[in-house]
Amino acid sequence: MKWIFFVLLAASLGLAAVTYVRDRLPNPDAELLGQQMNADQIRIVPPRPVPAPAPVTAPGPGVCYEWGSFGAAALPRAQSALDALALGGRISRIDVAVSTSYWVYIAPLKSKSDMEKKTTQLKERGVTEYSPMLEPGRWRYAISLGVFRNEDGAKKYLAALRDKGVRSAQIGEREQRAAQTAFLVRDPTAAQSAQLMELKAAYPGSDLRAVDCPLS
Repeated sequence: MKWIFFVLLAASLGLAAVTYVRDRLPNPDAELLGQQMNADQIRIVPPRPVPAPAPVTAPGPGVCYEWGSFGAAALPRAQSALDALALGGRISRIDVAVSTSYWVYIAPLKSKSDMEKKTTQLKERGVTEYSPMLEPGRWRYAISLGVFRNEDGAKKYLAALRDKGVRSAQIGEREQRAAQTAFLVRDPTAAQSAQLMELKAAYPGSDLRAVDCPLS
Protein backbone atom coordinates (compact mmCIF):
# COMPACT_ATOMS: atom_id res chain seq x y z
CA MET A 1 0.00 0.00 0.00
CA LYS A 2 2.93 2.30 0.59
CA TRP A 3 3.81 2.38 -3.10
CA ILE A 4 0.30 3.62 -3.95
CA PHE A 5 0.76 6.49 -1.51
CA PHE A 6 4.06 7.49 -3.13
CA VAL A 7 2.56 7.36 -6.65
CA LEU A 8 -0.29 9.67 -5.65
CA LEU A 9 2.12 12.03 -3.90
CA ALA A 10 4.34 12.23 -7.01
CA ALA A 11 1.29 12.92 -9.23
CA SER A 12 0.14 15.70 -6.91
CA LEU A 13 3.58 17.29 -6.91
CA GLY A 14 3.80 17.09 -10.72
CA LEU A 15 0.38 18.75 -11.16
CA ALA A 16 1.35 21.52 -8.76
CA ALA A 17 4.58 22.13 -10.68
CA VAL A 18 2.75 22.36 -14.03
CA THR A 19 0.23 24.79 -12.60
CA TYR A 20 2.98 26.97 -11.15
CA VAL A 21 4.93 27.11 -14.43
CA ARG A 22 1.75 27.87 -16.44
CA ASP A 23 0.91 30.79 -14.17
CA ARG A 24 4.42 32.19 -14.58
CA LEU A 25 4.38 32.13 -18.41
CA PRO A 26 3.21 35.33 -20.24
CA ASN A 27 -0.39 35.34 -21.47
CA PRO A 28 -0.58 36.22 -25.21
CA ASP A 29 -4.03 37.68 -24.76
CA ALA A 30 -2.77 39.84 -21.92
CA GLU A 31 0.10 41.12 -24.13
CA LEU A 32 -2.33 42.01 -26.93
CA LEU A 33 -4.54 43.84 -24.48
CA GLY A 34 -1.53 45.75 -23.21
CA GLN A 35 -0.63 46.83 -26.71
CA GLN A 36 -4.19 48.00 -27.28
CA MET A 37 -4.14 49.97 -24.07
CA ASN A 38 -1.11 51.91 -25.46
CA ALA A 39 -3.01 52.92 -28.60
CA ASP A 40 -3.20 56.53 -27.39
CA GLN A 41 0.56 56.70 -27.86
CA ILE A 42 0.34 56.04 -31.61
CA ARG A 43 1.59 59.08 -33.56
CA ILE A 44 0.34 59.83 -37.08
CA VAL A 45 3.24 60.97 -39.21
CA PRO A 46 2.23 63.96 -41.37
CA PRO A 47 2.78 63.64 -45.13
CA ARG A 48 5.98 65.09 -46.48
CA PRO A 49 5.54 68.61 -47.80
CA VAL A 50 5.35 69.03 -51.57
CA PRO A 51 8.67 70.42 -52.84
CA ALA A 52 8.55 74.09 -53.73
CA PRO A 53 8.56 74.90 -57.46
CA ALA A 54 11.93 75.48 -58.99
CA PRO A 55 12.98 79.14 -59.09
CA VAL A 56 13.02 81.08 -62.31
CA THR A 57 16.17 80.20 -64.15
CA ALA A 58 17.98 82.05 -66.84
CA PRO A 59 18.23 80.66 -70.36
CA GLY A 60 21.28 78.59 -71.07
CA PRO A 61 24.59 79.96 -72.30
CA GLY A 62 24.40 81.49 -75.75
CA VAL A 63 20.73 82.41 -75.41
CA CYS A 64 19.53 86.00 -75.48
CA TYR A 65 16.26 87.74 -74.72
CA GLU A 66 14.76 90.02 -77.34
CA TRP A 67 12.41 92.70 -75.99
CA GLY A 68 10.47 95.01 -78.25
CA SER A 69 9.71 96.36 -80.58
CA PHE A 70 9.47 100.13 -80.06
CA GLY A 71 8.84 103.09 -82.31
CA ALA A 72 10.67 106.38 -82.03
CA ALA A 73 8.23 107.79 -79.46
CA ALA A 74 8.41 104.84 -77.04
CA LEU A 75 12.09 104.01 -77.48
CA PRO A 76 13.63 106.53 -75.01
CA ARG A 77 11.40 105.41 -72.13
CA ALA A 78 12.10 101.74 -72.82
CA GLN A 79 15.83 102.47 -72.92
CA SER A 80 15.63 104.27 -69.56
CA ALA A 81 13.79 101.31 -68.04
CA LEU A 82 16.53 98.93 -69.20
CA ASP A 83 19.28 101.27 -68.02
CA ALA A 84 17.77 101.11 -64.52
CA LEU A 85 18.51 97.36 -64.46
CA ALA A 86 22.24 98.07 -64.77
CA LEU A 87 22.81 95.38 -67.39
CA GLY A 88 25.76 97.26 -68.85
CA GLY A 89 27.28 95.81 -71.99
CA ARG A 90 24.77 92.97 -72.15
CA ILE A 91 22.29 95.26 -73.93
CA SER A 92 22.36 96.00 -77.64
CA ARG A 93 19.85 97.40 -80.10
CA ILE A 94 18.63 95.73 -83.25
CA ASP A 95 16.47 97.13 -86.05
CA VAL A 96 13.37 95.13 -86.92
CA ALA A 97 10.86 95.53 -89.72
CA VAL A 98 7.36 95.19 -88.32
CA SER A 99 4.18 94.57 -90.24
CA THR A 100 1.60 96.48 -88.22
CA SER A 101 -2.02 95.52 -88.56
CA TYR A 102 -3.61 97.61 -85.79
CA TRP A 103 -3.11 101.01 -84.29
CA VAL A 104 -4.50 102.97 -81.35
CA TYR A 105 -5.37 106.53 -82.23
CA ILE A 106 -7.50 109.59 -81.57
CA ALA A 107 -9.66 110.46 -84.55
CA PRO A 108 -8.85 113.63 -86.57
CA LEU A 109 -9.72 116.82 -84.72
CA LYS A 110 -11.11 119.96 -86.30
CA SER A 111 -7.94 122.00 -86.31
CA LYS A 112 -4.28 122.01 -85.36
CA SER A 113 -5.16 124.05 -82.29
CA ASP A 114 -7.62 121.37 -81.14
CA MET A 115 -4.99 118.71 -81.74
CA GLU A 116 -2.46 120.61 -79.62
CA LYS A 117 -4.99 120.93 -76.80
CA LYS A 118 -5.54 117.19 -76.93
CA THR A 119 -1.81 116.45 -76.74
CA THR A 120 -1.61 118.71 -73.68
CA GLN A 121 -4.37 116.66 -72.05
CA LEU A 122 -2.50 113.48 -72.88
CA LYS A 123 0.63 114.78 -71.14
CA GLU A 124 -1.43 115.71 -68.07
CA ARG A 125 -2.65 112.11 -67.91
CA GLY A 126 0.87 110.72 -68.14
CA VAL A 127 0.75 109.73 -71.82
CA THR A 128 3.99 110.73 -73.50
CA GLU A 129 4.03 108.32 -76.45
CA TYR A 130 2.06 109.85 -79.31
CA SER A 131 2.59 111.15 -82.82
CA PRO A 132 0.51 114.11 -84.13
CA MET A 133 -0.38 113.61 -87.79
CA LEU A 134 0.03 116.80 -89.82
CA GLU A 135 0.24 115.43 -93.36
CA PRO A 136 -2.62 116.51 -95.63
CA GLY A 137 -5.22 113.85 -96.16
CA ARG A 138 -7.80 111.79 -94.35
CA TRP A 139 -5.85 111.50 -91.07
CA ARG A 140 -4.68 115.10 -90.73
CA TYR A 141 -4.89 116.30 -87.09
CA ALA A 142 -5.34 112.75 -85.80
CA ILE A 143 -3.03 111.50 -83.04
CA SER A 144 -1.36 108.11 -83.31
CA LEU A 145 -0.81 106.50 -79.91
CA GLY A 146 0.86 103.29 -81.03
CA VAL A 147 1.00 100.62 -83.74
CA PHE A 148 0.77 96.88 -83.06
CA ARG A 149 1.25 93.65 -84.92
CA ASN A 150 -1.90 92.06 -83.50
CA GLU A 151 -5.23 93.12 -82.08
CA ASP A 152 -4.49 91.70 -78.64
CA GLY A 153 -1.57 94.09 -78.14
CA ALA A 154 -3.70 97.02 -79.28
CA LYS A 155 -6.49 96.07 -76.87
CA LYS A 156 -4.11 95.83 -73.93
CA TYR A 157 -2.67 99.25 -74.66
CA LEU A 158 -6.13 100.75 -75.10
CA ALA A 159 -7.08 99.36 -71.67
CA ALA A 160 -3.98 100.99 -70.17
CA LEU A 161 -4.99 104.31 -71.71
CA ARG A 162 -8.49 103.94 -70.30
CA ASP A 163 -6.96 103.51 -66.85
CA LYS A 164 -5.23 106.87 -67.34
CA GLY A 165 -8.49 108.55 -68.24
CA VAL A 166 -8.05 108.70 -72.01
CA ARG A 167 -11.57 108.10 -73.34
CA SER A 168 -11.26 109.29 -76.94
CA ALA A 169 -8.73 106.65 -78.06
CA GLN A 170 -9.85 103.80 -80.30
CA ILE A 171 -8.50 100.85 -82.28
CA GLY A 172 -8.35 100.63 -86.05
CA GLU A 173 -6.79 98.46 -88.73
CA ARG A 174 -3.82 99.92 -90.51
CA GLU A 175 -1.66 97.60 -92.56
CA GLN A 176 1.82 99.01 -93.07
CA ARG A 177 5.50 98.18 -92.74
CA ALA A 178 7.32 100.04 -90.02
CA ALA A 179 10.95 100.15 -88.92
CA GLN A 180 11.21 99.75 -85.16
CA THR A 181 13.86 98.93 -82.57
CA ALA A 182 14.19 95.96 -80.22
CA PHE A 183 16.63 95.34 -77.38
CA LEU A 184 18.82 92.26 -77.17
CA VAL A 185 19.96 91.15 -73.70
CA ARG A 186 22.81 88.64 -73.76
CA ASP A 187 23.00 85.77 -71.25
CA PRO A 188 20.75 87.26 -68.52
CA THR A 189 20.84 85.81 -65.03
CA ALA A 190 17.73 84.34 -63.39
CA ALA A 191 17.11 87.58 -61.51
CA GLN A 192 17.55 89.65 -64.66
CA SER A 193 15.17 87.36 -66.57
CA ALA A 194 12.52 87.97 -63.92
CA GLN A 195 13.09 91.72 -64.17
CA LEU A 196 12.65 91.58 -67.94
CA MET A 197 9.33 89.76 -67.47
CA GLU A 198 8.20 92.59 -65.20
CA LEU A 199 9.21 95.14 -67.84
CA LYS A 200 7.18 93.31 -70.49
CA ALA A 201 4.11 93.49 -68.25
CA ALA A 202 4.66 97.22 -67.77
CA TYR A 203 4.73 97.83 -71.53
CA PRO A 204 1.47 96.51 -73.04
CA GLY A 205 1.96 95.30 -76.57
CA SER A 206 5.67 94.55 -76.20
CA ASP A 207 7.06 91.05 -76.73
CA LEU A 208 9.77 89.19 -74.82
CA ARG A 209 11.21 86.02 -76.31
CA ALA A 210 14.31 83.86 -76.05
CA VAL A 211 16.47 83.86 -79.19
CA ASP A 212 19.88 82.60 -80.20
CA CYS A 213 22.56 85.15 -79.48
CA PRO A 214 24.20 86.50 -82.64
CA LEU A 215 27.83 85.64 -83.15
CA SER A 216 30.01 88.42 -81.75
